[in-house]
Order: sequence, then structure tokens, then C-alpha cells
Amino acid sequence: MSKRLFIAFKIPSDLKNELLLVQHKIKNNLELKGVNWVKPDNMHITVAFLGQVDEKVVPQIIDIMNSVNFKSIQVKGEGLKFFNKNNYPAIFFYSLEVTDELKDTVGNIRENLIKKGIDFDRKNFNAHITIARIKEEFDGNLLFKFVNEKKTFFESKKYSINSLVLFESKFVDNQPIYIPLHEINQEV
Repeated sequence: MSKRLFIAFKIPSDLKNELLLVQHKIKNNLELKGVNWVKPDNMHITVAFLGQVDEKVVPQIIDIMNSVNFKSIQVKGEGLKFFNKNNYPAIFFYSLEVTDELKDTVGNIRENLIKKGIDFDRKNFNAHITIARIKEEFDGNLLFKFVNEKKTFFESKKYSINSLVLFESKFVDNQPIYIPLHEINQEV
């Protein structure tokens, strides 16, 4: 039997609350029907998307996570941005500066996955937290214009990433649910 898996950093509650405020500010100013807002509990920073994985491989993935000697990482926000698809904004996200510490941790995990022959999406690591997925071009353009006119919703500051998690992704009633299968938590 297989599971849909990914490894991610859990975001701290102070950052999650600030991103939730961003969502509320936008919702209070714009009526967007073609936008799916990410639930706060689903916000994370993807390290490696593994896709469908035989559940027999899960212990190997956990061993890899345990072997990287994960320590808390400081991250700093770069601002609100968009990924485009078909020439219109499709993903609204909060971008993070890729520090050496962050790059080394992600690189170490991905290197160990490769060594063990565990496949994952090999796109370049892009440190970000998805805030919304945009389905309609009109809403995407409206949101893009609104965010760029406002420029800053909150001040980018440093945050501590204290948790590395192996998540299983399931869809229930067309909504993603992320179930933690293994967590390394360095919170003090």
C-alpha cells in the first residue's frame, strides 16, 4: 500500500498568525471566489515532495530524518509573492530568504534520500509558504494588483523553525489534510 508523502518544516505559531492576518486583510478587502486559502494548520515549508511511496519505505525516510541531526533554523521573510501559471498568478506565497543554514539542512536531507534511492520531486528548493491557490485568472490578477499596491502587510522579521515533519497528504471532501507521521521537534 502506498502513501502520498512529503518532508517539511512546520512553521512557528507567530509566523502562522501573521500569515492568517494577511489572509483576513485580503478577504476583508476583496471578494475572491476563485481562490482557495490554505488553512493555517496546513502551512509549511516543503523540503522534499516524495509523492506516492510504498509504506514499507517509511522507516527508511524516518531514519534519514533522524540522521540529519536537525537543529532549529533561523529564517527571515522576503515578502509576499506569486508563482505564475499560464501567464497569471496561480500561487500566492510568503517567500523566505534561503540562508546557508537552511540550504545545508535541505541539501543534507535530499542528498540522503538520493543515496537511499528514495525518489522525490527534484525541483530547486524554493523556501516559501503557500498562502492561497488561485483558480481564476481574474481573481489572480485582482489579488496581484491589491498585494502590490499595499506592498507590505507586515514587517519581515526572523523566525525560528523548530520542527521537521514527515507528512502524509490525504484528500477529504476535496480538501488536503496533512497527517504527521514523524516529527523531530527542537522547540525549547
